[in-house]
Amino acid sequence: MSDAPALTDELRLGRRALDGAAGVELLDEVSWDPEEHCWVLPLRLRADTSGSAIPEWTDWYVLIDEHYPWGRIDFLPSKKGGLEDTYPHQRLNRPGPVARPWREGRLCLQTGLAALGLRVRAEEPRSPEARLTWHVEGAREWLETAARGLLLSPGHAFELPDLPTYGNQQVVFRERGEDLGTWMGSPERRGWVELLPVPGNPRLLAANAFSSLDGRRVFSPAWGDLLRSVPRQRRFRVPWMRCDSLPILPPYAPPTSWPELEEALRSRGLDLRKELQAFASRLRDGERHLCLIGFPIPEKVGGPDVRMHWWALRLPIFAHGDNAPRGYRRDERSYWRHDEVHLFERSLALEWLRTDNWAPEELRSRGALPEPLRSSWVLLLGAGALGSAMAELLVRGGVSRLVILDGDVLEAGNLVRHTLELTDVRHSKADALARRLRSLNPDLQVHAFRKNLNEQTARSTWLVSRCDIILDCTASDEVLETLSRLTWEGDRLFFSTSFGAGARRLLCFSATSPSFPWGEFWKQAESWLQQEYEELRRTELPREGLGCWHPVFPARADDVALAGAVAVKALVRATVARPAARLDVYEREEHADCFRGVSHVSPVQAHARP
Repeated sequence: MSDAPALTDELRLGRRALDGAAGVELLDEVSWDPEEHCWVLPLRLRADTSGSAIPEWTDWYVLIDEHYPWGRIDFLPSKKGGLEDTYPHQRLNRPGPVARPWREGRLCLQTGLAALGLRVRAEEPRSPEARLTWHVEGAREWLETAARGLLLSPGHAFELPDLPTYGNQQVVFRERGEDLGTWMGSPERRGWVELLPVPGNPRLLAANAFSSLDGRRVFSPAWGDLLRSVPRQRRFRVPWMRCDSLPILPPYAPPTSWPELEEALRSRGLDLRKELQAFASRLRDGERHLCLIGFPIPEKVGGPDVRMHWWALRLPIFAHGDNAPRGYRRDERSYWRHDEVHLFERSLALEWLRTDNWAPEELRSRGALPEPLRSSWVLLLGAGALGSAMAELLVRGGVSRLVILDGDVLEAGNLVRHTLELTDVRHSKADALARRLRSLNPDLQVHAFRKNLNEQTARSTWLVSRCDIILDCTASDEVLETLSRLTWEGDRLFFSTSFGAGARRLLCFSATSPSFPWGEFWKQAESWLQQEYEELRRTELPREGLGCWHPVFPARADDVALAGAVAVKALVRATVARPAARLDVYEREEHADCFRGVSHVSPVQAHARP
């Protein structure tokens, strides 16, 4: 076509490298596909597949990025002479659009191939001469490994099949390893599950409470405040059913029609028609309902099951009222006969929805704080700039039990370096911060109090007494002095942090004791605080608004974010080490965007170092 780009020298080199390659037969030259906006190379591959259903020779289409040797290289089976089944590490191998000569079962070749049971191969090259050949060889190895049934060998990481999903709606659930025993110990195989719309995001539905058909509780996940706050009138029930293992069609395809689902579930100990009939009479309202199908899964192939997993699909509209076709009576038996014909004899397609496990260990797989910190109740004193920055990092890292004390309201000027928003101005800092934090962690339980710490507050608020870690971000001597007069039952970790003007210096004091060691704090911190005071006297401080001169503390948002990150790391160390009393001092290096530790004893020793 006239708008096709010119074939590049790099792609010519890659194509020529395949001439004479063992087990490779080129079926045509490289051509441009304007719809896919890529180059296409049809070829035939030979692989040692003896003893399997995979032919020795299979036809493929290789889709190559316009900017080769960069970009994608995808292998898709040809509709003529290609694979028709779906295997592990392959997208669902549907025929796809009629006009295209290839199917949709793209191979997964760019992951760690050794982990897939393939032979250990050199790292993917980037030269024009070698990259295409490397992928062709990878496809041949994939075929041979699939023929031996080793794409998912015992000991490999378990992988779910590629499930085709429709629409933007998603169902989330909370299944942990410790919950599997509840499911395995229950005789119930079906029932009702309560779904909650996630506040602020109507596309997300959370599975909240599973019960039997007659309403007896089977399992309830421990969601946090965000989902517990959903009003009763917004909650609704849908059917659930569970089977013995992952319901797939061999080699590794998910069901895509109701007859296929019936076949897959039958081999896993579940009679789909019987299950649906148990629900149908309560779903004849002219609406489309969801249904959850659960099964236990292992962590490793061949290993023991470790937790439940759920798939969600959209049920069709069941016969109801006068909407059953002609020839059917208006009774339950006739309605169900109509539904059976509609679902199974006409092979109605399934509409799967995306699902996701929001268990803490799943959400934190990309990074989590240590368990001793995550499992603690944290008392945050001060929801200002530094307190809000640290709280957000802690909650994102997995802290899910938090109590906030702050008597101030948010002003517009705070937004220069605070994590809150304009809509929170003139609201309680504690309440507004709690609302924000709830939206970051579905497990979070947070309690906010619009008051500052004093002895009466501490004694009248039982939540204060249960906190394991007391995190002070107020930079207030009065708060520390109050903490020293309070006594907890047993040791607590006290962590007090503050920064100087411009956030150039950060002080982090940690101590393990039933009460805050006021004397030891001043012994270690007094000289540093005196130094801060002298520096502040020489600093021209800004003020906010007109009227009496009242200075504000200068520090940009990036300074506060950096200080908050350093303080969290210091808190992590203190949580593990549990020091008797320790002061860590960090200073921001000039012309550098980082803090360096300068002392954990006294400024005299720190400045005496070379």
